[in-house]
Amino acid sequence: MQDKVVAITGGAGGIGKEVGELLASVGATVWSGDLQTNPSALSGKIRYSYLDVTDEESVVSFFSNIQNHSGRIDLLINCAGVGLFKPITEISLSEWKKVIDINLTGTFLCSKEAFKLMKLNSGGRIINISSVAGYIPLANNGVYGTSKYAVHGFSQILNEEGKNDNIRVTTIFLGATGTEIINSIGDFEAADLLNVKDVAEVFLDLAKKPLHMRIDEIKVLPPKGIL
Repeated sequence: MQDKVVAITGGAGGIGKEVGELLASVGATVWSGDLQTNPSALSGKIRYSYLDVTDEESVVSFFSNIQNHSGRIDLLINCAGVGLFKPITEISLSEWKKVIDINLTGTFLCSKEAFKLMKLNSGGRIINISSVAGYIPLANNGVYGTSKYAVHGFSQILNEEGKNDNIRVTTIFLGATGTEIINSIGDFEAADLLNVKDVAEVFLDLAKKPLHMRIDEIKVLPPKGIL
């Protein structure tokens, strides 16, 4: 990963933070963005700036800053996301829009800007996070599941658009992982969940793969499978 330039959204906590710290520790230049203005938990190896993935101006500014300072982008990891788990009849329009804006529109806006820069740099890789709720219909996942199904579909289309420019797009379908999203659902034993550090290793392994390898999707589940 030495000399690779990586952009991570949702990088101030959870999976985004763990992935960023791991990639930086093996030599990558990591640009991390999130809504926090000054996240104290990040190490000094991370180049952090404010990023609202639902605001196009903020997204354009984030990627322009990377281009201006690093000259390119080799890898984008879209980690920004939010969960909402309740019956469809109890989801308000504002809640629906918020989840779709962050999980889907944010992925679109960031992928769009990274795609532009990758085309200038003869290729790159984009990793988008979906969920088991993005390929298995689960009750009380009306908006979250919809957003994650859509992320996978968007990734497939983006893969087709990028294949002649050496741009590869991978969807990672994650099972229950020990983050704030799963903790908002209920109490789970840590042993029944994916550990974020282990998940970060999956991202590192994928990031190391050469661009002549097209890896469309990866499924990572905890020991008991679907919880």
